[in-house]
Amino acid sequence: MSLVFQAAYFILIGRTLGSHDYGAFVGVVALVNVLSQFSSLGMEMILVRNISRVRESFSTTWGSALLISACGFAVLLILAIAIGHFTLKPELQRLIPYIALSDALFGKIWQLSSRAFQGAGMLTHTARLTALSNITRAVSALGLFLLVLVTHCHADALLWTRIYWLSSLATAIVSFSWVTRSLGWPAFARIQMCDLTDGLSFSLSSSSISVYNDIDKTLLASMGQLQAAGIYAAAYRIIDVASVPIYAIYTAATPRFFREGGRRVCNASALAGRLLRRTIPYGVVMALLLFAGSSFLPLVFGRSFRGSVEALRWLCLLPLIRGLHYAWGTTITGSASQWYRTATQLGAAGMNLLLNVALIPRWSWRGAAIASLLTDAALAAGSWVVLQYLRAKEDARTIAITQLV
Repeated sequence: MSLVFQAAYFILIGRTLGSHDYGAFVGVVALVNVLSQFSSLGMEMILVRNISRVRESFSTTWGSALLISACGFAVLLILAIAIGHFTLKPELQRLIPYIALSDALFGKIWQLSSRAFQGAGMLTHTARLTALSNITRAVSALGLFLLVLVTHCHADALLWTRIYWLSSLATAIVSFSWVTRSLGWPAFARIQMCDLTDGLSFSLSSSSISVYNDIDKTLLASMGQLQAAGIYAAAYRIIDVASVPIYAIYTAATPRFFREGGRRVCNASALAGRLLRRTIPYGVVMALLLFAGSSFLPLVFGRSFRGSVEALRWLCLLPLIRGLHYAWGTTITGSASQWYRTATQLGAAGMNLLLNVALIPRWSWRGAAIASLLTDAALAAGSWVVLQYLRAKEDARTIAITQLV
């Protein structure tokens, strides 16, 4: 259901806004997403970890997550406006408050709620909340489409953002009510320092993911290449949709990775191996389908997205590569300190930023595509190396203990 409504949402927005205004919208969304990973200090993953291990920790962890997210939003809004003032044109700066309210506050409440159900093992509720988010966005996009169809007004990025945040508000209200009814009310107690330090590693990790996934769109928009940003973002959105089944598998398995990794690294690694035997064939088939089906994009999204055909062919291998670093990265997260995975992701983010700064001015969205492919491949390789190091370290410790006995 999520995939269906994601597709409906994008088709409606693509046809209503066109590649130019869609590029303006996603450029600002990418900037806010990078910053919003710090607004909750990674408490969404602390929720998963704590609840999956000790169910009774829900109330205090839930309360801490909500409090930190509310305070973090105020800081994020100020920071996003300040950065936008120096990097974005005035017409793009006006989008920041609406998108920040939608994604960094209401969207964060939805994300925390989804993670709370995930940690509690209530994955049906997690899936329903994900579907709800996509449904409300699709309904909002339909509202804009009908408004333009009936009134013949011009729909631009600013008009869309003024409608966009309402869908996130509705999702946040339903999500909070659902969690409260199912798991209980939040309890506000003293925040544990270990949760803050571990949460910081998760937020750095999430921000790194946003950097190497999204910062190229912000750079394209800041350079005035709004149509190129729209073309590239459209192709990238198809890649994200194609990656949803892979991401969903590892999201669903995360609590089990924490449990298996709490015993031994090799246990979590074996779980990753079993999942890879399912996700690698999917990635190969999906790459072939994306390459062959790319020519239909202009028919679906409109003629202004003709350039997305070539862009999608450049990016078609990403679901396969993502399946590799999702597997090895989730194994590291579940069985060792998150800082190991964060280090690889920070390296990938830095690499991606440097490549984009060097390649985009010369090759526009093609430079961004090259940077994305190289970054995801490097992240997969780095995650595999770190995992081998952790396994070797565990084996050496086991041998030492055996010799002592």
